[in-house]
Amino acid sequence: MKDNPRFINFPPRDSKEWKLEYNARTSAERSNKREKIDFQLESGRHRSTKMWYCRLYHILMLQHLDAWDLPYESTLRKLILDVA
Repeated sequence: MKDNPRFINFPPRDSKEWKLEYNARTSAERSNKREKIDFQLESGRHRSTKMWYCRLYHILMLQHLDAWDLPYESTLRKLILDVA
């Protein structure tokens, strides 16, 4: 255990609790990547933290809108697939 503290951990690996915790961590990392890299949060030239927070707030609104933009499935394609 002293050599490798990840050998025995809580919750145990291959459990439902582990998968929930791991999924939460990876989703947070994807969100941070989206803010920092895709929306270029850190490349803005702000003189005050107030403007930085305004930019962050707008980025979070854009992330929320992107999450609502679900893939569109046309009714014609659905009808063709149901018939086939």
